[in-house]
Amino acid sequence: MTTMIPIELGHTCMNHFAILDYREVISPSDESLFDLSEIICATSVADDLLVLQTSDAADVRLRIFGGNRREGDFCGNGMLYVAAKVGTELQKDTITIESAIGIKTATNMGNEWKVEVGPATKMDQSLLVARQDFPKNIFSYGLLKAGEPHLVIFHPIELEGFHVTRHDFENYCRPLCDMTDIPGGINVSMVFQIKFKSVLIRTFERGARRHTFSCGTGSVSAVVAVFGTPEQDDHFHVCAPGGSHDVIYENSRWYLAASPQRIGVGYLEGGTIHLPLEGLLPYKTNQGEATKYGNPNTSE
Repeated sequence: MTTMIPIELGHTCMNHFAILDYREVISPSDESLFDLSEIICATSVADDLLVLQTSDAADVRLRIFGGNRREGDFCGNGMLYVAAKVGTELQKDTITIESAIGIKTATNMGNEWKVEVGPATKMDQSLLVARQDFPKNIFSYGLLKAGEPHLVIFHPIELEGFHVTRHDFENYCRPLCDMTDIPGGINVSMVFQIKFKSVLIRTFERGARRHTFSCGTGSVSAVVAVFGTPEQDDHFHVCAPGGSHDVIYENSRWYLAASPQRIGVGYLEGGTIHLPLEGLLPYKTNQGEATKYGNPNTSE
């Protein structure tokens, strides 16, 4: 008899995930998870595969797998989604999540969840030393790490602006992703507009190997790159195509806040995903009104 593994689809600011819950059963090999993430993340279903496991040190352990067959260091939007899911299940407003970079605390703020990202620092590696063909016509804020490594740049003049096509954006960012010797490459976060304590960005994610509608660690990296580290607690706002984050500096650490949304639930059995579409939940518009995308009566 095969085991049914709970799976659900969801997103934070339109950064989409497939979540596999192995807390009640033994997890498969990493190679199997790499295979599954490569398949799932090659579709429009998910940008990353999130795997939940039991933890001896926290409420849950979260692992992140990308379509590039690598395990990610961190995922801000994924942490927010898991915080909302596990916090609701445990009926707790504060939970702890074990990640590859340590145990992080998440807090229910009512309409949003807030998750600890930790420090955000400039990386020692020089892009110009790493690759001599680094474009000379772009302004680079530098290479930072806020959970994940991000190259933060101001949008180049050859791109039309924030509404540049996804194709052109990806073609520009893809070579930059591989410019260093960092395993798995680097994320590229492009700043299009700066206002008082707020920025407008788009991100090319190294794990998905494509443009994503939002990136939590990209939001934190962009804030630190543009505004620096505050001398005291402060609050910033980051907008991306998929929605907006609150980026908070508090007690000498960075936090990320947003409102995750569940789309549907199903199960994985014998290598096949069963996702009943009648279980789909509506997205929420910016006005808070529900918009349904159909309700076909199918079992797959």
